[in-house]
Amino acid sequence: MARKKREPGGPISFQTGCWVKYHLNLRNITYKTVAARAGLSENMVSHLLTGRKNSPRLKAALADILGYPSFEALIAASQGKGGVA
Repeated sequence: MARKKREPGGPISFQTGCWVKYHLNLRNITYKTVAARAGLSENMVSHLLTGRKNSPRLKAALADILGYPSFEALIAASQGKGGVA
């Protein structure tokens, strides 16, 4: 059975989560740093990056901390459709 394509405003895919984690690691950015920027817990960061939770506020913080104008731009970059931040 094929996987459903996720809605842009919903939880992120496993592949996108891995891509974001990789880029956080490249920049030595911890979940604690991301959580503090968003005003949420480190667990919430983990849950978002594994597709278990959704948080527009956390998505905005991730985009900002990784240098993207929006989470949609970050998603496009993770799919090879956008410029490099």
